[in-house]
Amino acid sequence: MSLPSRPWSAGQKLAFRFFFVFFALYIFPFPLTFVPYAGEVYEGVWRLFIPWVGAHILHLPDPITIFTNGSGDTTFDYVKMGTMLALAVLGALVWSLADRRRRNYETAHHWLRVWLRYYVAYMMFIYGFAKVFHLQMPSPYLSQLVQPFGDKSPMGLAWSYIGYSKAFSAFTGWAEVIAGLFLLFRRTTLLGAVLSAIVAANIVAINFCFDVPVKLFSSFLLLVSLFLMAPDVKRLANLFVLNKPVQPKIYRNYLSKRWLRISAVVLKSLFIIFILYSQVESSVNGTKRYGDGRAKPPLFGIYNTELLVRNHDTIPPLTTDTTRWRQLIIQYEKSAHLKLMNDSLKPLNFIVDTTLKTATVFSRTDTSRKSVLHYTADSAYLTLTGVLDNDSVMYRLRKFDHRSFRLLSRGFRWVNEYPYNR
Repeated sequence: MSLPSRPWSAGQKLAFRFFFVFFALYIFPFPLTFVPYAGEVYEGVWRLFIPWVGAHILHLPDPITIFTNGSGDTTFDYVKMGTMLALAVLGALVWSLADRRRRNYETAHHWLRVWLRYYVAYMMFIYGFAKVFHLQMPSPYLSQLVQPFGDKSPMGLAWSYIGYSKAFSAFTGWAEVIAGLFLLFRRTTLLGAVLSAIVAANIVAINFCFDVPVKLFSSFLLLVSLFLMAPDVKRLANLFVLNKPVQPKIYRNYLSKRWLRISAVVLKSLFIIFILYSQVESSVNGTKRYGDGRAKPPLFGIYNTELLVRNHDTIPPLTTDTTRWRQLIIQYEKSAHLKLMNDSLKPLNFIVDTTLKTATVFSRTDTSRKSVLHYTADSAYLTLTGVLDNDSVMYRLRKFDHRSFRLLSRGFRWVNEYPYNR
């Protein structure tokens, strides 16, 4: 339909200019991130600019040398976010002075919403499929099963809580995937925005309450979801709060030529197919490489020390001995964890050669001091002999069935005569 163009208020135009600049700075170069090196080049500019801002404008006491990594809440990220907001304010003011006569930004608003819809949908697919395939929050590791509860970090507790149940992980993942799917179509955008806002609000709450370092990014996704909902807030209020009739939304056609409409449908279809295929494929491969379907390493399991002979002397299991192993936990290729007598966990490299029956052991922080231990193993025992830290040692360890942990053995019960809370 041909709809009349309505003038916007000065406040609406200023707000749009601010959000347009801010969102563009944040999500660019999407979707060009699929082009090789496009994302690296754009991020490289920020990595040069933000340390300068920290040193010469904010006068931070220490230079910014740590960039976005597994944490998205580094000093770099906070300064970057503040810089983007400042640039958005400046850009909105300059834009307002240069474009004072503009009646509205309906066309620009439409295409900004399209950009944001696809961006949020893409992020929902990334995180959603990672949960559906039990990759983002996996089952508790063997080292976590023997870790004292009080030594867990808040983030580790949240990860174990969600990762314990494949079904719950998939449930949260499908909520994200479904929200993303609705965002891809204009007529279901509002439903997708509402669902993504609910999902993002839950993620924001977890990130803030369990100190998960993705607070800035999850808050941004929530902000974008609310922005997509904003034009329909009055209609939502009439439907859910004021008990008033809600008129159907009429959509303006922003592509007047037939070939443009056909091209848009083709591009959209290719984008959806590519995103869904790439995410499912990477998730399936991830399951095989490091997820639930990965191959277990040689000597996989938890081993409790029964006997330690060091330099021909039997060493008693004293809790004051911080060098004696209490447990050896092997869960991944080329690595292991030691639980010492004081219950502290120590990661180390543990490379097993099944042909020579040897295990090369060395610290992750000091690769120059390597020890080669010979091993013998059966279904019940693992015996390690050799020289460790300049001492001759013989460890005899009994294999522990990790499936006997209450957390793993309890299972699901339809009927509970009494609560089983331990």
